[in-house]
Parts: sequence; C-alpha cells; structure tokens
Amino acid sequence: MDRLPQELINHVASFIEREEDQSHIGLLQRKKLPSKLPPYATLSRTWQLAIESRTFWTLRFKSTELPYVTQVVTGHRRGLIANIQHEVVLPDYPDHHCAKFETEKDQERNNQAFTYAIHVLFQFLKTLEGNGKDKATRSIALDLYDVYSPMDRFHRGGEKLQEDKMQVELGKRYDLWEHRYEHSVLRLLDDPELPVLSIVSGFRLSSLAYRHVEPRSTILMAAKYLATALPTIPTSSIRDFTFGFYHEDPSNQYFSPPSALLPPTEAALPTDHLSRALHTLSQSTNLTSLTLNPIVISSSLYWPSDTTGADLPHWPNLRHHHVEFNMTSPTGEWYFIRNPDRPIDEDEAANDSDDPEESASDTDSEPLSEDSFRPDSYAPKSEARAIGNYPIRSFRTLPDDALMDPLLLAMARAAKQMPRLRTMSLTSTMRGPDGMGFELYFYGEGEYSCIDIEAGGMETARLIWVAGKWRPKEEILSKWREGKEGVKVKFWEFE
Repeated sequence: MDRLPQELINHVASFIEREEDQSHIGLLQRKKLPSKLPPYATLSRTWQLAIESRTFWTLRFKSTELPYVTQVVTGHRRGLIANIQHEVVLPDYPDHHCAKFETEKDQERNNQAFTYAIHVLFQFLKTLEGNGKDKATRSIALDLYDVYSPMDRFHRGGEKLQEDKMQVELGKRYDLWEHRYEHSVLRLLDDPELPVLSIVSGFRLSSLAYRHVEPRSTILMAAKYLATALPTIPTSSIRDFTFGFYHEDPSNQYFSPPSALLPPTEAALPTDHLSRALHTLSQSTNLTSLTLNPIVISSSLYWPSDTTGADLPHWPNLRHHHVEFNMTSPTGEWYFIRNPDRPIDEDEAANDSDDPEESASDTDSEPLSEDSFRPDSYAPKSEARAIGNYPIRSFRTLPDDALMDPLLLAMARAAKQMPRLRTMSLTSTMRGPDGMGFELYFYGEGEYSCIDIEAGGMETARLIWVAGKWRPKEEILSKWREGKEGVKVKFWEFE
C-alpha cells in the first residue's frame, strides 16, 4: 500500500469515522470518547501522514494541556494545523462559593491565570512559525473557544449539574449560577509582552460560561496578528464588506445608556472612532457593496463633521450601501422620542424606581465575606434595572429631529458622492406597537422594490420613506434631489 500515491491514501483515510456517533444523545449526556484514528497511523509512514493530516487539522486543547501539546506538535505536524480551539481554564472554587459573588481576590486570581494562559499560548504560536522545514506552511485560525472555571455552570459535569438543579428546585441548595461572575471582567495584567504573530489569520473569542473579557484586552490580543495581517490585505482588494456589531437597545426607554466615545482630551473632542473607521473603509477603490447590520452609528459614518470642501469623500464604485442602526447613538442619546399623538399607557407613565410588584427581598445584590457559608443575595430586578432592562417601558417611535436630521443630511451628502449607487437603505431596530419602524430606501432607475409596485415605478430613481406620518426637513430632501437628479420622493403610510 505504501506504493499508492499519498493523495489517494489521504482520500481513503478521510472516510474513517473519527469517533462513535453521539448525535442521538443530549449534549450534557455526551461523553468524551477515544478517537478511532490513531491505530491507523501505525500502519505505515504514508498512513501516519494521512491520519495526522486529519488529527492535527484542528487542535482543541485546554490551557492546562499546553505543555503536552508542545511536546507533540513538532516537525512536519506544525504544517498540518489549520485551526486551534483553545480553552482557558481559570482557578477552581469550592462548592459553597457557587452561592457567592466573586470577590476582588477571586477576580485577581482569575486575571493572573488568564494572563499567564494567553501569554503561554502566544509563545506556543510563535514557535509554530519556526524556520526551514519545521516552519508552518499554512495560516491558523485562532479560536479562544471558552474561558471558564471547572465549577462554572456548564463545566461542573452533567451529573453534578442535574443534581444541583434538582437541589435548587427542592430549596435545599442556593446557586447563583453565572450571576456569580456577571460583574467580573477578565483582563490581561500589566500589558504582557505578547509576540506579534504572522501565522494567525483569524481570531475569535467566546465563553460558553458567559464570562466577560475586557474589550481592551481582546483588542490587544487581536492586534498581535492584525499588525501583520492587515497590511497584507490591501483595501483595494475588498469588493463586498459586511459588518455587524450587535448591541441590544435598553428595554426601559427612560434609561440613558452611557456614552461609548473616548473621553475628550486637550487636543481633540470626543470622536466616534468606529463610524469614522467604517467611513474610511467604505471608500475603498473597488468596494461595490457595504452592509452594516445592526450597529450603533453616528453621522460620521456618512460625513464626518470636520469634512472640508478641499477633500470631499468619494465612493467611486460603490453600488449598494445598506445600514441597520440601533435606537441609541454612540453618545448614549436616543434617536427617537415619544409620539405626542400616541396615548400614554399607565405603566409607561412610570419613570421611577418604585415597583409595587417588586419583592421586598429583591434588594441590591451584595457580596458577603469570602469565608462565609451564608449565600449572597441576588436581586434580578435590581440588576436588570441597572443596565436599563427593567422595567419594560417602550414608547419611543417618533424620530428626534435634533439627532436624526444630522444623520439623514450626512447620508444625503454621501449619496451625492456615490456616482454608481444603485440601492441604499437606512433602517432602524425601532419597532412600534403596530410592528412598523423607521425605514429609508433609495432605488436607482430600473432597480426593483417590493414596496414600490405601482405601474412604471421602476422607470425612475425613487427615495421611499416608511416612517408613519413623520416627514424629513426640506433641506434633506433638497440634498437628495441635488445629488440624484430626477429622484422621485415617496412616503408610505401603512394602515
């Protein structure tokens, strides 16, 4: 069999099942089964290469297993790796701490473990770059698949989790579950000297245990491969760009979200860096389609406030520009206000912290002593209130001209600088009691629209507003007519 081509043996080996099928078993009941592949690797040198090309294609290991992985991944095996799924294991904690919030000491221990695990992982990735024949031959997608402590809810083992749930239901156990660390944020300590990685082509971070990682630390990690990855991907090669930055609008629309802008300095005013960065990218020479869905934006996405006539933005080849924006702006202000023509429900009129239905025991969550066996109290309503998700107050359906006008005017100005534009839209996550929201669509001549079905409607460019009885300022419409000569403006009101 050694005389067969390696490619043929690789193909035959691809039909071997990796492990016993467990698709008929629930996720929590599944067990870690031994792989069926290793015995085949002992048949011959060619079969070893065929099997290892599968077993080393994706490596998934815990931070506690990295010393062993380092010993195994040597020589030609470095060139077989395409994906690394890494689990960062944090320090364990005793069972009775499941009913207690993490203390500052707990958080410090976790940060130290997290920092060490990331530092060692990056050092391992750096060794994979190697040199000569031991050098990795392909880029690697790095997935920080999970960050957890062994006693976290979904990591304490299926049997124990089921038993703990039953004891909680019987009132014999108190468990905070993931609320134990919902206010804890993992971070890299003292900006460790992480090496720059040229081998990493993708980066993702998540946590099945719902642990939070400081954005700054995430950016620091990503920057260690972006520093070399981005320069090798010129924006001139981008033709279709889709980007989502999920943010959930507060359920209590009386709530004022904090500003997402960096604090002002002596040299500069607060700036919406994300919108400005996307504004720059959207002008890439060969970009034809841009989709942002959903995202918190400002007018800087279309037309930064410091734009001057000497250097106007220009989108030379952009044909499709579509944006879904959140109800709140980067400054924390709302794009919508209450419609004065809409009746005020009794519950919507309340804008205070008094709630007759709120349990007297639902007070502020407060940690007790670390050594105490007494459970900490958790107040779900108070926690939800602190982030704007309680009580539910939904009443903002009318565009606030003070914030909406600059956004719409910037959009109209940008459209004028898009000579090849065929379709453009700006829609909001806002939905009124009738299910309708705020929607603005532009269709170039000949472009089909499912909401514009009148005879001959496709023969000219159309600007379609779906915003109830609200109407934009004439300045905004004039800017559209100036930029798209002959555009027909339509307002749709659905009964």
